[in-house]
Amino acid sequence: MRARLEEAALNATAVNAQVLYDGWLVRFAPSPARRVRSVNVLGLSTRPLDERLAYCSSLYARHGLPMVLRITSIGPDFSLDAELESRGYTFTGETRVMSTPLAPRTCARGDLHFKNVDAGRFAAAVGAMRGSSAGHIGEHQARLLGLAVDIQPVLAIDAAGQCVAAGLAVRDDDLLGLFDIVTDPGQRRKGYAAVLVEHLLAEGAAGGAKTAYLQVEPENTAARALYGRYGFKDCYAYWYRLPAEQTDA
Repeated sequence: MRARLEEAALNATAVNAQVLYDGWLVRFAPSPARRVRSVNVLGLSTRPLDERLAYCSSLYARHGLPMVLRITSIGPDFSLDAELESRGYTFTGETRVMSTPLAPRTCARGDLHFKNVDAGRFAAAVGAMRGSSAGHIGEHQARLLGLAVDIQPVLAIDAAGQCVAAGLAVRDDDLLGLFDIVTDPGQRRKGYAAVLVEHLLAEGAAGGAKTAYLQVEPENTAARALYGRYGFKDCYAYWYRLPAEQTDA
């Protein structure tokens, strides 16, 4: 199941600009999200590691992006992380993938209205709540439009007609991924994110999804507590390695 969840997460965050190289998937999206502009290890490699690193470094330099390698706890190259550490690559950005079985459920709270919107409106709403640049909003929209899997971009609207939260459900066979769960900064601590998650899970279960998954940083205790209420548990982890001379990723 963990390998299938990783596949689904890669499908849900697919980008237009990417290269397959000796077991590595090298992505180049100009986004703040490192998962869409990093090296992802799909299989074991045959070329020397230093040769692979030099090749990827040159690719990222041509795209004007820092080189980032994304490592998972489920492999398949279990020696890679230690080899990178021995070369001075720094550890950052640990993230947990959490999952839960899905069963039919209802969303009890009725003070919010949920609206399915197109990728453009969703990216604009999420970007406004995050304070994103116009360029990053455009990249987000283009990436969503390019996905081959089914997406459900949802805005949560309060009684005054204001968008107070947003979230994206991505359906891949019987898996449901939750992404971009964002609350308006002025509307936090009102339970809106919880109601939105309930809605997305209920919709996914009603549509036949059997398992839901999401990604969250281990230090985000509030989000982890929220997701734990819906049965989410840690499934596997991933993190990033950066070249020693690279201070920004």
